[in-house]
Amino acid sequence: MSQKNLFFDFDGMKFDTLPWQVEYFNNKYQIKTSVSEFRSNSYDLQALLKKHIPSSPHINAEIYHDFHENFISSLGEHQHVLPMEYMCEVVKELAKKYTLWTVTARHVIALPVIHYLLSKYIPGCIYQIHCVYNGCPQKGYVEVSKKDFISSIPGKNIAFFDDSLHEIEKVKDLIPSYLFDPLDEHGTIEGVTSIRNWKEIGDRFL
Repeated sequence: MSQKNLFFDFDGMKFDTLPWQVEYFNNKYQIKTSVSEFRSNSYDLQALLKKHIPSSPHINAEIYHDFHENFISSLGEHQHVLPMEYMCEVVKELAKKYTLWTVTARHVIALPVIHYLLSKYIPGCIYQIHCVYNGCPQKGYVEVSKKDFISSIPGKNIAFFDDSLHEIEKVKDLIPSYLFDPLDEHGTIEGVTSIRNWKEIGDRFL
């Protein structure tokens, strides 16, 4: 029998990592920003730094290299990260019916962190993890998009879930895609189906 696949994003979908990202930025650059301000600036760290410290020499690609090296791949920085509400309960039930995949824009160096959180909260539920980026700045990054990865997976691809509208718009013509939007930040968007919480996911797919 052909496997039935569900694909889920990681940050902001399975785990509420944004508050800890903001805390890292505040400590690293000695600024006082917030989750709400970060959201209002379209999650753009460079824009925030320009706003808080216009003369900072760090407003360039170095900030992203630092973020990957010292937050994204740090187990210590993720010790207190929590799952999104009802995620654990719903995923454990979904795993009985579907093959579940994690697809994330994180770099592959974050795999130990991803494995740590998945094993801690939903052990044995996720079949495989795909990180969009590999490689290094010196030799260049290799990118395999979520869309390209999903299209390569055999079986019946049932649905894709992400909190990024950009990712949903790229994938929605490939398989049914659902924008995870707990705070209704995006409102109603033609051609896009929004989901507010994990209970809704359970109602639709269990």
